[in-house]
Amino acid sequence: MRLTHFLRLKARRYVVVTLLLGLAGLLSGCGREREEEFLFAPDSPPVTLTYAAPGNSVFSEPEEVAIERFQALAPSIEVDRQSYGFNAGNSLLETPPPDVMLMWDGNELRSAAALGLLSDVSDVWTEGNLTEAYGRRFRDMSRFDGTLRFVPAGFNWTGIYYNKEVFEQFGFTPPTTWEEFELICDTLLANGITPMSLAGQNPFISLLWFDYLNLRLNGPEFHRDLIVGRVDFYDVRIALVWEFWKSLLDRGYFVERPGSTSEMNSMTALIRGDGDSQLSWEKAVMALAPQFSLSDLPPVFAEELDFFQFPQIDPNHPMGEVSVVFGYVIPADAPNRVEAGAFAGFMGSAEAHELQIARIGEAETNIGYVPVHRELDRELLSAAAVKGDQIVTGADEISPPLFLVLPDSMRGSFNQVLRRLFLATSNPLEVSEIQATLEEGRQRAVQNGEFPQ
Repeated sequence: MRLTHFLRLKARRYVVVTLLLGLAGLLSGCGREREEEFLFAPDSPPVTLTYAAPGNSVFSEPEEVAIERFQALAPSIEVDRQSYGFNAGNSLLETPPPDVMLMWDGNELRSAAALGLLSDVSDVWTEGNLTEAYGRRFRDMSRFDGTLRFVPAGFNWTGIYYNKEVFEQFGFTPPTTWEEFELICDTLLANGITPMSLAGQNPFISLLWFDYLNLRLNGPEFHRDLIVGRVDFYDVRIALVWEFWKSLLDRGYFVERPGSTSEMNSMTALIRGDGDSQLSWEKAVMALAPQFSLSDLPPVFAEELDFFQFPQIDPNHPMGEVSVVFGYVIPADAPNRVEAGAFAGFMGSAEAHELQIARIGEAETNIGYVPVHRELDRELLSAAAVKGDQIVTGADEISPPLFLVLPDSMRGSFNQVLRRLFLATSNPLEVSEIQATLEEGRQRAVQNGEFPQ
């Protein structure tokens, strides 16, 4: 029995080494054109790999073709894709955990790394030559305590979306500086048109204004310190951000009742093709939003819109960008660690990315993201994705949306501030009150150990 067991283990090791060598060739630039299948020992045992990812069709449908391709290349491995809800961290605590998970750069990922729940995936990076394929920014965000624990796959972009017809009517061109942006807003106001919509009901979306104002006024390094809890919210630089944002609200740059505006209403406010059956109670021309905010718009409405990069305010600061970067992790206690590495490596390859982008294109969906692999055939990307790619990869630093990295105590404090900020009352919220509320939340988060160290 022991001899039989030993031989099976030896055969499986041979299979794994062959698989990884095959993947290393596959993931190289010329390897994507190869047609050979992987070689396996005749008695290699089948392995069922558990892959946990969001159930949302945005991910599940494109992934189908990539998973089918992986299983064709590795016929002894069956991938069991399982869906998780909003909290991916719960799956990491299962016994046993999944073999591979799809996660986002945010508080959950950083906390999991700090708690030792994620495997070292340096081998995946080495075998796929991912350092060269992904570049410095994505490599740096994948390293925790000096160890690579994340395999990025793709990212979204955020921009100020605008109605093209209205811009053409006034002869506007997309602004690059804050002075140009203010001129557009003031011109619209002078003509009785509200410049900006704001999804006040959705803190994920509305907090993007804080993200970008802090990045543009105080710079990416200060913003990074704030994200990890090292910034006191009584800091005068934080006061500057809130004073700046409040001034925009007071000048009438936003819709009258942002606290009553949903993400969908914020985008339909930009649409003019709805005619007499208006989709929003108040129209606007622009809205700061991530690409996925367009996902539910019919194509005929989405075609009315284009976007530009959030303008520069202080030219002395590097340009930071906000982006949701998603990718693959392997739990520290994954039952099938080596096979999991092979799967994560393939899913992070240019071939897997191209298969998924092609599927998205076939569906003619407004959902878009950009794969991180530099060898991707860029002709597969939509025009919007090409522009989003240029904005994000051209940034000096990439940050996750603040809402994704806030610990629970801080998220509650920001929600409280936003609710008050967007209420049109005779008792407006003062900046000093905002600072006190947020610093109280930060202190609770520090005391509770909610900031990953």
